[in-house]
Amino acid sequence: MNRAALVVAAMAAALGAALLLLYKQRLERQVSGGTKIGVLMATRDVPLGTVLTDDMVALREVPESYLEDRHILAGDVSRVMGVRVIRELRSNESILWSDLAVASAHNRTLATTLSAGMRAVAVSADSRTTFGGLLRPGDRVDALLTLEDKAKNESVTIPLLQNLLVLATGDDVGAGLVQQQRAEHSERRTTVTMEATPHQAQVLTYAMSRGAIQLVLRNPDDVAILEAQPEVTVADLVLRERRAELNRPKNKPSQPPPTNEIEVLE
Repeated sequence: MNRAALVVAAMAAALGAALLLLYKQRLERQVSGGTKIGVLMATRDVPLGTVLTDDMVALREVPESYLEDRHILAGDVSRVMGVRVIRELRSNESILWSDLAVASAHNRTLATTLSAGMRAVAVSADSRTTFGGLLRPGDRVDALLTLEDKAKNESVTIPLLQNLLVLATGDDVGAGLVQQQRAEHSERRTTVTMEATPHQAQVLTYAMSRGAIQLVLRNPDDVAILEAQPEVTVADLVLRERRAELNRPKNKPSQPPPTNEIEVLE
């Protein structure tokens, strides 16, 4: 009888130990957040409007309970390479779908695309200003101003501002519309909205009251500010030596070769 009781007690103790172990494992999973999932993160600060490349991103593991629908999973890395960011990214922060120009329209408004301390300023646009509807949010442009120089009694074109980020073209804030929808919306793109500092916004506003603004498209990787750009007058059109200067070949800056490796951070 005592032996049977000892066997039952031993079995109860074993069962209790097993249940305690299962409880501890379940509690550990709950406390730790569950299974870890690989998500995309920024390896360095990424300015607004920059095109994502391999050297800007890495993978890190996040507990499943902390995972959001906005996180970009490891398997989606190829989908975001070459996509522009619509918010400034900070080093070591997770990159979210809402940070990219492929996010759905309800995740983003014009105001949320602005960096802290910056302003949105709109200029009137037509098919020429928007390059036939090809200008997209996330592109970068220079603004040229043509006005009358009363002192010289002639028109002059001056380089007003450089490297301005396009936030919106008409009602398109970069929501990843399909091609048919883009075509339908292109007729309504009567403005181009750009990000500017408060002072730049003042300058643009004043310039629009004085003359015509023309936007010039830049390569997204070219953010250099050119110093001492000359004004252009009728002399640049009629003087032979100035036309010759315009046609002299310029050296293009070399670009580093792209890489296809994504670093995985522990």
